[in-house]
Amino acid sequence: MTDTTLDPVVLVPVDVSGDEQPDPDLLELLSPVKVVLVGWYPVPDQTPLEQMREEYEAEAVERIETVADAFPETTDVQTVVVFTRNRGDTIDRVASDYNCDVVAVPDEVRVVERVLVPVRGDVNVDRIVAVVGGLLAESSASATLFHAVPEDEDPTVGETLLQGVADNLVEAGVDRDRVDTELVESTSPIDDIVDAAQNHDVLVVGETDPSLIEHVLGDTLSRVVDRTDRPVLVVRDVTG
Repeated sequence: MTDTTLDPVVLVPVDVSGDEQPDPDLLELLSPVKVVLVGWYPVPDQTPLEQMREEYEAEAVERIETVADAFPETTDVQTVVVFTRNRGDTIDRVASDYNCDVVAVPDEVRVVERVLVPVRGDVNVDRIVAVVGGLLAESSASATLFHAVPEDEDPTVGETLLQGVADNLVEAGVDRDRVDTELVESTSPIDDIVDAAQNHDVLVVGETDPSLIEHVLGDTLSRVVDRTDRPVLVVRDVTG
């Protein structure tokens, strides 16, 4: 049975050296959950961290608080400002320090009506279900559970997997008529996920390696992130 008691904590990174602002529709989707809003300020290699902090901290704090104010009033938002030479390592560390379940990779979204949830076997699936259930708790959006099965494998295994995840989402509080499943026979799962993303507004994907940022910026997930213009929420595998 899936653990549906998880109250997701989502890390949203924002570059506060400029005027970066997450999309309002993404903020609306995140409103039922706790958000850790990380304002990161890039520091050049030859510049002392303390010098940058002394010169720009007030400006950085003002910008991250402005972003926080853009969230719906009901959202539980905590802000953090970090001066860093390495964005990836910083986000990975903050995600661990604040026990974040999800890291957002923001992008523009017109309106959140359909959420794509690629399912790869049973990897991290309980946490993915709990996160999706939490995100959709106060939303009318639907979730599409997607699985690409190799052409030489029995598709009934994938069908059983998707049906089990769908049942768990319903158990987590999502109406049955808001949960769809899609199974495709595939020679390139990444291509199929990217294609499916074009008909959805947000992706929720599961981390499969212990290092979140290394995986996001590395192979499988990075190819999905790089090739789609949709926001991606990466569910951390904290047991990895």
